Amino acid sequence: MGNEQPTPLRASFWLTDQEKGYVLMVCALFLIGIVARYFFLKNEVPEVYTHPNIEQVESNGE
Repeated sequence: MGNEQPTPLRASFWLTDQEKGYVLMVCALFLIGIVARYFFLKNEVPEVYTHPNIEQVESNGE
């Protein structure tokens, strides 16, 4: 059984140690980016939105 030829699909998933390292680095960068975005959005203070076409009301109510 050990001498059987692998199917092309199965053989395409075999990676060398160097290729595994590259895949691991790409996955690590992706996860670092996702975590950084999460903490950035979590700590961001929302600003009050005012539409630019709305006139500001004077403080004395006029």
